[in-house]
Amino acid sequence: MKIFVNNALFNLIKPGEAMPEGVTLPINSADEIIRLYEQVTNAHIHKSVQYNFLPDDYQKVKDQIKAHFQIIYAAGGLVTKGSQILFIKRLGKWDLPKGKIDKGEDKKTAAVREVWEECGIKAKLIRKIGSVWHTYTQNKINTLKKTTWYEMQCLDDTQMRPQTEEDITKVKWAGVEERAKMLSNTYASIIYVVDKWANSSVVENKSPDNQ
Repeated sequence: MKIFVNNALFNLIKPGEAMPEGVTLPINSADEIIRLYEQVTNAHIHKSVQYNFLPDDYQKVKDQIKAHFQIIYAAGGLVTKGSQILFIKRLGKWDLPKGKIDKGEDKKTAAVREVWEECGIKAKLIRKIGSVWHTYTQNKINTLKKTTWYEMQCLDDTQMRPQTEEDITKVKWAGVEERAKMLSNTYASIIYVVDKWANSSVVENKSPDNQ
C-alpha cells in the first residue's frame, strides 16, 4: 500500500514484497505510522521523501490505518493525444482529471465521466495504470482517498473547457518539454502516476511483439 502524505510517500510493505527505495523505519504499529503522518502533515515538508514500513501483520496495520480516516474512492484519467498529455490547473497546481465514484458506478465509467465533466473531452479507455492513495484534510476531517487511474485516448476535444465550478481554471495539452515544467508545480502522487505510465509505455514499446 502506497500512501502519499503531502510530498512524502509512505510504503506499507507486504511480506515478501521487494523493498523500494527510501528510508526503512523500525515501525510496526498503525499508531506509530499515524504519529509520523501527523508530524509530516504539520511540518509541511516540501522535499520529497519515501518511508518504508515492515509491519508484522500487514493486513491488520493496513485496516487500522484506514480506520483513522474518512475513506473516499475516486477514478481519473491520463488522457493522451498523440505525444501530448491532458493537464488541468486546479487551485494553482497542475493536475490530472479525476473525481469521486458515484454510488453504483464502476471505476471505468467514473473515470471517463470525470474527464468529460472536468474538461469537456470525450475519451476512450486504453488500460489501467494503477491505484494511488493520498491524504488530505478538509473541514478538520482527515481523509484518505484511493484513486484508480486509467490511460485514455482522446476521441474529441472540440468542446474542451475547464469545469470552473470545480475550481479548474485551465485545461491544456502538453508535449514532453512543457510536461516537465508542469510536473514541477504538481503533487507527488501525480508525478508518480505520470512516471508509472511513461515507464510502462517504454517497456511496452520494447516488447518483442512491438519490434
